[in-house]
Amino acid sequence: MVEHQGRPNPRSNPFEDQAFRVDLRSAIGVATVEASNRGSAAIEAEHLLLAFLFDRTNAATQALASAGLTYEAFDAALKSERARTLAAIGITLPDPSRLTATRVARQPRFGASAKDVWERGVRTFRGRRGRAQRPGAADFLAAIVSAELGTVPRALVQAGFDRHALLAALTQGAATSS
Repeated sequence: MVEHQGRPNPRSNPFEDQAFRVDLRSAIGVATVEASNRGSAAIEAEHLLLAFLFDRTNAATQALASAGLTYEAFDAALKSERARTLAAIGITLPDPSRLTATRVARQPRFGASAKDVWERGVRTFRGRRGRAQRPGAADFLAAIVSAELGTVPRALVQAGFDRHALLAALTQGAATSS
């Protein structure tokens, strides 16, 4: 069962929970690698988005790519967001060739923004339960893209992405793949 605030969620279905794990295991694995490679002790929403975008075979990812959001585009947006955020407090980034991320000693855990994505993705799925057997990438991508606060929305806005257009692309992609 999926845990809810440290205890099993009484409303969850163990079969549904196992399906979450099977379908999302690879994305969570890639998000873990992304977080580790970037020196983060926590998997955050930006790592989950990178992980989903990394899988170019997924219909939801292809829908976002049609709107211009690819792994490479979001990676560049994250780098730009980081530089702008640091510049706002007077820090300029040194030459990227001089920067290396320190490997985290332990495996990253889900951070606050990733937990929020998970909860909102499951809520999105449960809101349309009759149309799908289990939540998929589109549910979690919609939760990531629709966030109003945090690194992901800042990076998307600064890179010129329209979150509403991205959500529309996800909705259209879901409609054409079903």
